[in-house]
Amino acid sequence: MSSVHSSHATRGGVGVGRPWAWTTGIVRLALLGVVAVGTFLIHDYEKAEEVYLVAFYCFGFASAIGHLVAVRRGEPVTRLLTWAQVLVDFGVIAATVSFTGGPHSHFAFLFVVSILEAGILLGLSQGFIVATLSAAIMALLNVISPAPFQSGQEPYFGYDVGAITVWYGFLVQALAYYLTAAISGYWNQQVTRLQQFQREILDNMNNGFLIADLEGTVTLLNKAAERILNISEADAIGRPVQEILRVASGEECPVITALKSERDFTRYEYIGLVFPSTAKLLGLSTSRIFDWRRRMTGIIASFSDLTELEQMREEIKKNDRLSVTGELAAGLAHEIRNPVAAIRGAVDELIGSLDKPALATKLATIAMRESDQLNAIVSDFLDFARRPRVRREMFDVCGLAREVIEATQHKYSGAAALRVRGQFPGHPCPVSGDRTQIRQVFINLAKNGIEAMNEQGALHVAVVPSGTFVEIRFDDQGPGIDPDKVARIFEPFYTTKEHGVGMGLAICMRIITAHDGTIRAASRQGGGASLSVRLPLVRAEE
Repeated sequence: MSSVHSSHATRGGVGVGRPWAWTTGIVRLALLGVVAVGTFLIHDYEKAEEVYLVAFYCFGFASAIGHLVAVRRGEPVTRLLTWAQVLVDFGVIAATVSFTGGPHSHFAFLFVVSILEAGILLGLSQGFIVATLSAAIMALLNVISPAPFQSGQEPYFGYDVGAITVWYGFLVQALAYYLTAAISGYWNQQVTRLQQFQREILDNMNNGFLIADLEGTVTLLNKAAERILNISEADAIGRPVQEILRVASGEECPVITALKSERDFTRYEYIGLVFPSTAKLLGLSTSRIFDWRRRMTGIIASFSDLTELEQMREEIKKNDRLSVTGELAAGLAHEIRNPVAAIRGAVDELIGSLDKPALATKLATIAMRESDQLNAIVSDFLDFARRPRVRREMFDVCGLAREVIEATQHKYSGAAALRVRGQFPGHPCPVSGDRTQIRQVFINLAKNGIEAMNEQGALHVAVVPSGTFVEIRFDDQGPGIDPDKVARIFEPFYTTKEHGVGMGLAICMRIITAHDGTIRAASRQGGGASLSVRLPLVRAEE
């Protein structure tokens, strides 16, 4: 007739899960049924006794069924209700023992069950209270029972042997009752301390923690979760998790999704609605709970309020954009100043040299050349500033690299000391993206490597698949890149070339980033530089 205190009526512990509460409730009901049937099969009763027993058993069945209904509905089983269950069970046991032979009843052992119930569910002192009541009932039954005084044996030092035997048995029973109360109360204390320790850990965490059962009913909420969601634990427990972790877009709650799909989320960000209807950016991770049989019994959701962090991100992005805009404007102004100054000087001198055709032609040529340079600067800047439009198609990056190598060999066919070689895997490497833009990047990287070698040496192009990515390396035999310049070569208008604008690699990075890839530069140990592009491979099922 044991029951389970399955709720989180107090903040002191995490309680027992609903599946366990439901199972023990069924066991309690079944045990009560077995006792009731055995009581009427073993003994014959008078009409009045039967009425009393039936009343006690009906009361016990009503209590057991009420407990199961409360667990089924997800209602919290309070300490007061647990006390009521213990007292009802004790009353049924006392009535059963009284009407089935008193101290000689087959059901006297059930007092131990009642003591265990009180000690485990309520505590040490409550276990001793029930043990004392059990001992008192047994003592009263020994007193009113005539059996101890009908042994028929000779008195022992003036005392009836039968009475001594019965009272000695009672003493052993009483000691067993108190020992049961001590053991069950001790385990209650240990479990309570562990629960309090766990609760203190949860309540002192900055992240919100929510525990739900398999049906998505909230069973625990820590203090951080109360603060983030603006709801008390008492109001949250027993309610569906989708009512507590509400999604602003109306989509399914991620905790419910994790339960249905039987997979966990990590760092899932979404806009949630906290009480009453305030929108917050929440970052959520889930972790399913398993029992010793590896069966899922519930789920833990850990979440944090990212609203302020998101505001900081936006401020940083805004400041970064302003900073980049300022740097680009300064770089553009610097690059434009030189051609404009040259054009102005040539035009000023041209005005006074119209009568000298040869000089006028030379000055006009200078103005035209600087105008073309100015146009190139502005065009490169616009290419960089404009977000690349990616027209995605699936293509083999190995075939594209071969095509770039052939185009480069043809372009520099007059450079006798230049060698361009390729290295490829024995299978295609499909990627998704804009083939024209990726080709532009490869040509630019090959051109940079050749110019760094002054068209003398070997340019090695290698395509190396690695896991879910493919790496395309352009290794040259030039002077390499100084360590302090590696981090800057992808910045706009940064160049080490005498006649460079400094926008080529910046545009390459922008294109590769738009393709969900990365581009890096490093100096090689044997001399020269290595520029590598990493692009995500397309899986066969895609």
